[in-house]
Amino acid sequence: MKRAVRTTLKFVTFIIFNLITIAIILLLIEGASSFVLFFQSMVGTPPVAERTHTQYDPELGWVNKPDVYIENMYGPGLHLETNAQGFRNAEDFTPTIPSDKVRIICSGDSFTLGYGVDNDHTWCQELAMLDNRLQTVNMGQGGYGVDQAYLWYRRDGTALAHDIHLFTFITNDFERMRSDSFLGYGKPLLDVQDDKLVVNNVPVPERAFYVPWLTQNSESIKKLKTVELLSQLFESSAQAESDNELAENDWLWERVNVEILKDLQQLNRDRDGILVLVYLPTLSDYQPDSQGDTEQWRQKVSLAAQDLGINFIDLVDDFRTLPAEDVPALFLAEGEVEYPGAAGHYTAAGNAYIAQRLYEELTTLPEVAGRLADLQ
Repeated sequence: MKRAVRTTLKFVTFIIFNLITIAIILLLIEGASSFVLFFQSMVGTPPVAERTHTQYDPELGWVNKPDVYIENMYGPGLHLETNAQGFRNAEDFTPTIPSDKVRIICSGDSFTLGYGVDNDHTWCQELAMLDNRLQTVNMGQGGYGVDQAYLWYRRDGTALAHDIHLFTFITNDFERMRSDSFLGYGKPLLDVQDDKLVVNNVPVPERAFYVPWLTQNSESIKKLKTVELLSQLFESSAQAESDNELAENDWLWERVNVEILKDLQQLNRDRDGILVLVYLPTLSDYQPDSQGDTEQWRQKVSLAAQDLGINFIDLVDDFRTLPAEDVPALFLAEGEVEYPGAAGHYTAAGNAYIAQRLYEELTTLPEVAGRLADLQ
């Protein structure tokens, strides 16, 4: 009887030992597979396009390198060129406006920069091609939020006399203002104290530029099982704190944007410039969503512009009147440009459409029409 019990115990122990061994082996295989997939993803992840033509800036996070010429930046024949001032233009600009020109500064993000097209086919440059009386300065930058576009104009744009300032944005540009980083790269964070704008997180941390491969693969790192587990462990307490911050920031967020508009208005008035806010459409804006962020921000900007007496051109409604079959040609398709995040930016046709509609709207503004009439 005792021998039978011992035999059974040995058998059970053997089974348990083997099950534990198999479990450990499976865990090791799972862990190894996770790391293999991680390294495959890391090797296959190209850097963001902006890393090829931008450099660290302690006040803005990143800014164009001056005097850059990249022949096939977005594909064969699609070059990117910056001037000595770091703007996406072939020519340098004098502090004063040429006597035969109306100068326009175009501020914004990658949709203004002209991501995916060459210098001659950005909508900002297309404006100048529609009317030879116009001289356009392209101050668009990939990844910028409303905050960075404003800060760059305040620092470098105001050094140039200009007739018109087109301050453009898409819906995501407002969301980017919530964070002190974008895709792992540090950026300034605006706040309002005593009814004045305050710039925090400056000098902007430079560490993302030290090890760019680590920064560009941050999303792959987050998918590692170890990282996911640690994130879940700390998620509960962090979520409660995050919810409180978001509730507070919604109110602060709007205050910051209003103060930005006030300062932009004053900066342009001081330079005898005309400020025009422009809401640019994206592909996701084609189908209206009354509860979506786009509709909410369009309304907020419209009300603020009306209250402050600032010109506001909203191109979203006009975009929605286009036949559905015409829309895809205006935006880059997935894989059309090799960089991550390229899909959805304007094609050459999309930039031409924006330029044409913007020119038509601009010339209906009495102040703008007056400046142009002075050159006739």
